[in-house]
Amino acid sequence: MLPLPNRRLEVLEILRSVQGPVLAQPGCASCDIYDEEGPEHAIVFIERWESREALEAHLRSEMYRRVLGALELSGGRPDIRFEQVSASEGMELIERQRLTIGAPKVKGDES
Repeated sequence: MLPLPNRRLEVLEILRSVQGPVLAQPGCASCDIYDEEGPEHAIVFIERWESREALEAHLRSEMYRRVLGALELSGGRPDIRFEQVSASEGMELIERQRLTIGAPKVKGDES
């Protein structure tokens, strides 16, 4: 979100005040605030939820009403997205792909 310059600190205060309580809600995996120092001075608020049910309960909560209040202090329409991840993999994906027969060697890879 791009808060109005005179409301920036207020937005940050609201988001910081809800961060701990949001993290304490059942199903909350993370809640992060990023305060950009660039020319637009954007504030990014990211929540991750363990299930759609936990997210939906949060969206109906009084705590989320406070998040919406912070969004209303934006200088324009905030960019809001709800993304669903159906699978998550880590190093095992890289290892599987690198060990497949005929996998091309990466320059500088001596293995």
